[in-house]
Amino acid sequence: MDDIDSLLSIMENSTRRAILKKLLLEESYGLEISKSLGLSQQAINKQLEVLEKANFILSMGVTHSSVGPPRKVYRPTGFSTLVIDYTPSFIQVSKLDLSEKDAISDHGDISVERIKELNEQMDILMKERQTLVEEKNFIIQKLRRNVIEKVNEGFVRELLLEYLETLNEEKVSQSMGIPVEIVMKIVNDFLD
Repeated sequence: MDDIDSLLSIMENSTRRAILKKLLLEESYGLEISKSLGLSQQAINKQLEVLEKANFILSMGVTHSSVGPPRKVYRPTGFSTLVIDYTPSFIQVSKLDLSEKDAISDHGDISVERIKELNEQMDILMKERQTLVEEKNFIIQKLRRNVIEKVNEGFVRELLLEYLETLNEEKVSQSMGIPVEIVMKIVNDFLD
């Protein structure tokens, strides 16, 4: 399964999200998570298996119990950020992996105020990003309309529309079964 599909599949399930949130606070095992979330241990174990298989959690060994068998202890892993653009002219999903190292020594101010500052900066960046996505959408829509109005040949039209969707000559070359050089020539002739 693709990394992005896996991430979306994991995050769309509220039980899995709850397990991950619990594990972010502290390493834990199935029975403890079950009690904490008020769900059956069988249901939790099933979700732990899915999370481990998808590399969202990692077994840290076992803890011994005086009332039963040793228990597998888990911690979260595979951290990332996901950005989805869903516009009238394109869909783009980007997954950026995040470092798991303890980077506290690399940063000066460790405070709630610093978290607030970071949130404000991220909000500003998201607003700027929104403006850029809107501009990209507008340009793609205009170029797409031009292709539809001016290009009558079906093959060339299909190639150009696919290129506008992917902006990747190699993907278009593979999907259409023609050399990259020809894709680039057609794109340059019609879109530049």
